[in-house]
Amino acid sequence: MKKNCLLFLSLFTLVMLFNACSTDVDLYAGYKDITVIYGLLDSDKDTNYVKINRAFLGPGNALEIAMIADSCNYSSKLDAKIVEYRATPGGNNYQKSGRELVLDTMTIHNKDTEGFFYAPDQLVYYTTEPVYTNSERYKYKYELLVDRGDTILSAETDMAGGYGFNINTAGMSFSGESGTPIKWNPCPNASIYEVVLKFNYLELHGFDSVPQSIEWSLGTYPETSLELDHNMYVVSHKSEAFYTKLAEKLQGDTIGVDRLVANPAICISIAAGNEELYNFISVNAPSSSIVQSIPEYTNVKGGYGVFASRTLKEKKVRFNSIYDITKWGFRQIE
Repeated sequence: MKKNCLLFLSLFTLVMLFNACSTDVDLYAGYKDITVIYGLLDSDKDTNYVKINRAFLGPGNALEIAMIADSCNYSSKLDAKIVEYRATPGGNNYQKSGRELVLDTMTIHNKDTEGFFYAPDQLVYYTTEPVYTNSERYKYKYELLVDRGDTILSAETDMAGGYGFNINTAGMSFSGESGTPIKWNPCPNASIYEVVLKFNYLELHGFDSVPQSIEWSLGTYPETSLELDHNMYVVSHKSEAFYTKLAEKLQGDTIGVDRLVANPAICISIAAGNEELYNFISVNAPSSSIVQSIPEYTNVKGGYGVFASRTLKEKKVRFNSIYDITKWGFRQIE
């Protein structure tokens, strides 16, 4: 979880004077405990994380308070678990399967230090128990329950992923005006897709070889913006954009540098998110509107945040444009 979004609470005090009499107002008398939860289940991961924090309130600069771990974390571990539900084929009614995934806590040490909240150490809740996507026999959903003592918070999500979700592009070429399009079959329960290409190669420096890569995002696509072609979604791109990325990475360094393109050299990654994740991303996306009010989205009952799911499909494919990049010192591994 590279970055964590939390809720800021801002309180403004109105002081009114009547007949030369003043009233003192206690800024913190009405403090309410508000829990903020972010969880993204992924059946491809061996560990799933849930971030559970509290909104904070205090005197002084809110940005400085956000850098203090105790301002965001509860003083003791909360009881949290994920309950599995399963539906039979063709059924729309879910029942508890009997599995309960109790969440434990751990501290991670690699949070990006660029942000508003304390880093690089972060307290997270986690489980190493597997979560499942849809199969031909069963559909799954999961419910998160958090016991705060005075309140039970809950959120539920169905699972993006399952049978039929496949990448169908066999190889990549950037020799024409348009590169080879990316094709894939729809993912069950997915409402949004992100497509990324990663080009891997080796740089040879004497007897040493240094792995290098270029990551290129082809964009994020709501399911409603994609059209099916023979039961496949298709995303096109310009070859020039790939070579621009390549030039930015290499920065014109072509003299005395030997580079090898491996086969397969390109990894196509398609991440699919469910409706809850799509709604959260849509609401929090940058807006070009001059209206400053931001709509609110949460599927956490009793708190704020989002509990959603995603799945990732990857495929390594052959790079078929070696002759177009020889000017940068590239050659093919024999």
